Amino acid sequence: MQGDSIDILWVVVSAALVFLMQAGFLCLETGLTRSKNSINVAVKNIADFGLSVLLFWGVGFGIMFGTTAGGWWGTDAFVPDLAGGGAGDASFFLYQVMFCGTAVTIVSGAVAERVRFGGYLYIAGIVAVVYAVFGHWAWGGAVVEQSTWLSGLGFVDFAGSTVVHGVGGWFGLIACVVIGARLGRFDAEGRAKNPSGSNLPMAMLGTLLLWFGWIGFNGGSTLAFDAAVPGIVINTMLSAAAGLVVAGVWGWIHNGYPHPGALINGSLAGLVAITANCHAVSTPEAVAIGAVGAAVCQSLSWVLLRFKIDDVISAAPVHLAAGVWGTLAVALFGDLETLGTGLSRWEQLEVQALGVAACGGICLVIGVPLLVAAQRFVGLRVSAEDEKIGLNVAEHHASTEMFDFVRTLEDQALTKDMTQRVPVEPFTEVGQIAERYNELMDVLQRSTTDIEELRATEKLLRDAHRRSESANAAKTEFLANMSHEIRTPLHGILSFSRFGFKKASGQDDPKLTEYFTRISDSGDRLLALVNDLLDLAKLESGRMEFEFAQSDIRNVVGCVVDEFVSLLSEQQVRVKFDRPAAAVQAVADRAKLMQVVRNLTNNAIKFSPAGSEIRVTLTPRPGDRLRLTVADQGPGVPPEELETIFDKFVQSSKTKSAAGGTGLGLSICQEIVRGHGGKIWAENGPECGAVFVMEWPCRPPQTQEPGLVEAA
Repeated sequence: MQGDSIDILWVVVSAALVFLMQAGFLCLETGLTRSKNSINVAVKNIADFGLSVLLFWGVGFGIMFGTTAGGWWGTDAFVPDLAGGGAGDASFFLYQVMFCGTAVTIVSGAVAERVRFGGYLYIAGIVAVVYAVFGHWAWGGAVVEQSTWLSGLGFVDFAGSTVVHGVGGWFGLIACVVIGARLGRFDAEGRAKNPSGSNLPMAMLGTLLLWFGWIGFNGGSTLAFDAAVPGIVINTMLSAAAGLVVAGVWGWIHNGYPHPGALINGSLAGLVAITANCHAVSTPEAVAIGAVGAAVCQSLSWVLLRFKIDDVISAAPVHLAAGVWGTLAVALFGDLETLGTGLSRWEQLEVQALGVAACGGICLVIGVPLLVAAQRFVGLRVSAEDEKIGLNVAEHHASTEMFDFVRTLEDQALTKDMTQRVPVEPFTEVGQIAERYNELMDVLQRSTTDIEELRATEKLLRDAHRRSESANAAKTEFLANMSHEIRTPLHGILSFSRFGFKKASGQDDPKLTEYFTRISDSGDRLLALVNDLLDLAKLESGRMEFEFAQSDIRNVVGCVVDEFVSLLSEQQVRVKFDRPAAAVQAVADRAKLMQVVRNLTNNAIKFSPAGSEIRVTLTPRPGDRLRLTVADQGPGVPPEELETIFDKFVQSSKTKSAAGGTGLGLSICQEIVRGHGGKIWAENGPECGAVFVMEWPCRPPQTQEPGLVEAA
């Protein structure tokens, strides 16, 4: 393409306007689809444009505008280096690649809400190639002065009513038939149900963006900024307006109200219809063409519903039906001198009809077998389960907010009205949740019909709870005071026994040494019991102090294990720590974490037979969590006691005789782990022994006061 700078500028600006139509299609399609599929539709609109641009640059441009092979397809200009060529050629390619993207993205809205992402890209690739082949038949002489078989006969499609919109419309229709209707679109009697779009204002915005972009779509097809451009743009605007009015009146009469979809589709049908002939018709004729385009669009929509063909956004009625009409209108209304084909009006009509048939023929011959084969052997459609939950989640693991549902819940929370129910829209993900929620509210309302009895019961419960708290507080205070009073003289006894032990050792009196050793051991056990009671008092008061700090958990666990390795040096029980290779950083209370590890390891030692091994394992978990396991080879825990082993004053029936103690150790461990935002549980090993597992996040939960965590 050659031209002045102003012509090149106009083509580039027009290309930008056509590119804006991609945003229009995205808004239109996401607005007319259900919210559970809106993200999927948007992603497909972006992806198909990127795919079509690359395909058109790689092979499409050469097929469409390369040197012709018998008038059927181009044979060169593949993968062109446009940056190093002339500005005219680059601007021409830019403009044409936008047309390819438009043809491809038409299919997206037709088959929305039920096609796999990969399957849709497969369809988009086929459309891009077929568009290039048919484009060569109609426009193949635009770059190289040559005649193709269809253009040589005098076929005229100024801006692509058939070349662009016909190809996209045909493939949209074929795909809808092959893939089938959405679940629930038609009932058992064949009556159509109308799933509501997620955002009709967004769809209206998309329509206006398309309308605006059509200025470049039709006006830029002159490839020059000449005197014809204003008239083309005026014809485009008036045709769209006429289509909107006719479809709006049609929808109003048929539905009894101005249907939003009719206004959208009518204006777009008027735009598609005028695209082929906008350069060669008068202004009144443009209005008539747009009006008839809207009428044929509405008619095909009715036919598709009769045959249970589910075209989500009426892509085929808008782009195929109106495109066929617009292409035929070239001969019916076009000025023959402006057309410049040398044909009579009847001859021109025959050629235009042949072009429409050729477009349908190539789309059917190529599209039907390729799509049927893909559907049968690979599967273009998502599963029924994925379709129900929505392609946002199923295909992209994304979800949208449920505004109406949340608003209803908030209103119910404020009014305390248990008779209020959530509105159910069966075609949305909100509706699926709303149905179950309403069922739950029905059960709840039936169970609370006698409100006076419920209030009386609540009062009794509050009084009982108040008395229980009072008694519990007195018990806690008693335990704390008594534990403190006992521990003070106990420390004196332990100090004296250790002093006596040293004296006895110096006198080389084995009997006396044994007595002091027994006194010291008994005192240590008594001190451990008192410490457990103090910890119990803290738990009963509902608050436990924590001092969180960044620590290497590997070293924390290792220090405890090393203590036991030293103490067990002369015994036949081994403690092995599966130490991670790298540091394991986390925010934790080092002392309390050591208390848990020490308690679990000490329990394992108590119940492990001679010659056995205790394994302590620390492993990172997904979600920035840590897991610590302590496994022994002892008798294990009876399955019926696994759920109660962490209760206060509870010990396993298998180990009670050997354990001693108060039965508070595991309960205290559980509260410490909970204070770190984690959980602890017990299970039996695959062969023998018990396995205690604790799992907690690397960062503890936020607390109301620094250093304090509410005890569970």
